Amino acid sequence: MKVFVENDIKTINLGKKGPNVLSVDRAKEIIKELNYDDCKAVIIMGNEKVFSAGLNLKDLLAAKKASEVSIIFKTLRELLVACKEFPGPVISIVGGHAIAGGCLLALASDYRYGMHGMHRMGLNEMAIGIDLPPDMLKIISHTISKDNLFEVATQCRMYTPKQALEKGLINEIVGNRFTSKKKATDKAYSKAIKLAKFYIDAGEPFVRLKKSLNKETSFDYQILIDNWFSSQTQEKIKKVVASLNKK
Repeated sequence: MKVFVENDIKTINLGKKGPNVLSVDRAKEIIKELNYDDCKAVIIMGNEKVFSAGLNLKDLLAAKKASEVSIIFKTLRELLVACKEFPGPVISIVGGHAIAGGCLLALASDYRYGMHGMHRMGLNEMAIGIDLPPDMLKIISHTISKDNLFEVATQCRMYTPKQALEKGLINEIVGNRFTSKKKATDKAYSKAIKLAKFYIDAGEPFVRLKKSLNKETSFDYQILIDNWFSSQTQEKIKKVVASLNKK
């Protein structure tokens, strides 16, 4: 896993080759990197073949005690929650297979770029007899519409990029089927940087909105009023008005 920060945007590359499995140690590494003190936005990406294949099934098979299995699943949950609760935007670039826990990681992001290719994306928990707990299902339900939620969660379908877009697993496909995977990935990364910067510039209103989207919270409208009169907001409003006057 490689990590670097530039202009308050942290890029987490899960691995330039291999399955990018979410072992306990790897999940904890990612959680540690989701630190708002050292970055204001996060981009998660894999390689051209695999975004992430999910949990390491070898670790699960090797686990002999209930406590060992519990740690594996609880750590995955902690990773998903860390993504959802990170105050800034979390953007995933899904240019390869995103299966089971890997698919959940992408779905826990705020925005997902995809690209054409032979890779697949989906949840296969039911096929291998693994429960999909309510808290994980809730994370999915923030992304997948009610019309598609049952199918995505229970039928273990592995979706093509186009199907993933239709079902809501990804938000946008970059490039076309004739675009090379590397070119599409580079373009998706550029778009992710631009989108991340937009939300960073939005500042605290975005942080509050993200929190509201992910949790049922009451809102103190005095915050909105105080923010309206802040120098940063007033400056932005004046720029918008000035640009409108030029049209």
